[in-house]
Amino acid sequence: MKKIFYASLTFISFILMMSCEKDFREIGGNVISNNEFSTDKITLEVEITPMDISSVRADNITIGALGEYWFGVYNNSDYKSINASFVSQLSVATPNPQTVDRKSAVDEETQARKIDSFFQLDRVILKLPYTATNIRTTADNIPRFRLDSILGDATVKMPLSVVVNETFLNTLDPNNPTETNSFQSDANYAGTEVLNEDLGFEFSPSPNDTMYVITRSVSDVMGNVNGTYRDTIRLNNGNTNSAPNPFLAVPLDTDKMRAMFWDKFSGPEFENSVTFNNFFKGIKVETNATAGSLIPFQLSGNTSSAAVEFYYTITRYEIKEGETALSLKDTLARAYTFPLDRVRNSKYSMSPIQNTPPSNSFNIQGTAGSMARINILNGSELQNLRNRNILINDATLTFNIDASRDTTSVPLQMLLFRQTSEGDQQILDAITEGPDLFGGRLQLEDSKPSSYSFGITDYISDLISGEITENSPLGLRVFNTPTDLAIDPNTGTIRNLNIETYNWNPRGVTILNNSATNGEKRAKLTISFTEEKDNN
Repeated sequence: MKKIFYASLTFISFILMMSCEKDFREIGGNVISNNEFSTDKITLEVEITPMDISSVRADNITIGALGEYWFGVYNNSDYKSINASFVSQLSVATPNPQTVDRKSAVDEETQARKIDSFFQLDRVILKLPYTATNIRTTADNIPRFRLDSILGDATVKMPLSVVVNETFLNTLDPNNPTETNSFQSDANYAGTEVLNEDLGFEFSPSPNDTMYVITRSVSDVMGNVNGTYRDTIRLNNGNTNSAPNPFLAVPLDTDKMRAMFWDKFSGPEFENSVTFNNFFKGIKVETNATAGSLIPFQLSGNTSSAAVEFYYTITRYEIKEGETALSLKDTLARAYTFPLDRVRNSKYSMSPIQNTPPSNSFNIQGTAGSMARINILNGSELQNLRNRNILINDATLTFNIDASRDTTSVPLQMLLFRQTSEGDQQILDAITEGPDLFGGRLQLEDSKPSSYSFGITDYISDLISGEITENSPLGLRVFNTPTDLAIDPNTGTIRNLNIETYNWNPRGVTILNNSATNGEKRAKLTISFTEEKDNN
């Protein structure tokens, strides 16, 4: 009986002890130090492995549109050089556009229809809207814009070629049509035929490019050109009360576009976007520039944005009542628009770094640049923490910027994620704490780029408690909006637990690694915790 009593007491004591430990582990982060508990902080070393990114996903098939479509070149000797271009299908906004009069005026029986219309193709351009902000004030007499997000030297002119794309941009995987297709940023697209009117076309981005002047043609009663006038093209932004946004106009070869498009408008190729994309696979917008800037263009796929536009003029003659001869009625300035729509892919051609990072730092660069693998709680560190009865109050992973390298175009935010055996996934805190507490945003010191910090308290707590069993490496790369968001800012719901491979943010930064030569600025994990005192 005595043995049974002692055994029962021991079992009850064990249950109470486990219960107290569980209660302790589940206390909130604000535990007050007293005779039962003590607080402490430890700094743990991390292991960093720089990793090259050969390519990223660069199509819009599943997300509708990339946040930015870059064009041009960006050279910074501290990072990879980027040559950015894009390829896009066109869509048919107007099925079988009309280019000739369908019935002669003399054959019409209704007086109001006794009109002959003569069509003249005046100009074909590729219209590319800049990403711009209206900075006009009430004191300004003319529109004023600022071009946004340009990297590099915008004063340097760059060549631009519009090339016929001969690679079909399939939305379904050709090898498995039940799966969605995808295109990487280093994909190659066939085609060499240039559509530019001027094969040596060059430009530099300007916020003052809010109009493009063309010459329109007036026809005589035989349909021959017998006069011209000038017309101004502006970007239709859908608001007649606001100033038209700046855009780039690239003149295309009128004869080529007439033979390739205009003369075929009435055929089956232009009945809809499907038949049209089988006939014409799209365009490539490329540059062979070695200097200049990276420019983000707006390719939202509607008539007010990027498009190939055919400007034409209709001269109308009428037979007035009681007369037999044609007399001039009016001229109509018109345009047919083929938006850059459907599949639109970016292409990034990267060149090696000229100035490699010092041995005590590493590069993080967006697009097809570079990232890093971060190992934390290495060796016996994790098990040692698990063996202690502690409550994690705060865990912060800090990365300081190497100020000896160029910091003119550093990322405004970084992404930290788990590289698990099941793929790349969001860290717990990105979901439970939200972006403000999880962090990763650029921090300034004396108005200069200083560091990036991540609050990973929940993740470390679950690692130590054993709720998360896999101490997987962490990945660090440039944050890409919105594909890297864990929480949808509009709904507050989880957007995606998995990390997607899109990245159209070309910025780069050099970060101090875990080398002891970096002293307090080395990359490190700092953990604050509360521990139950051993009163024995």
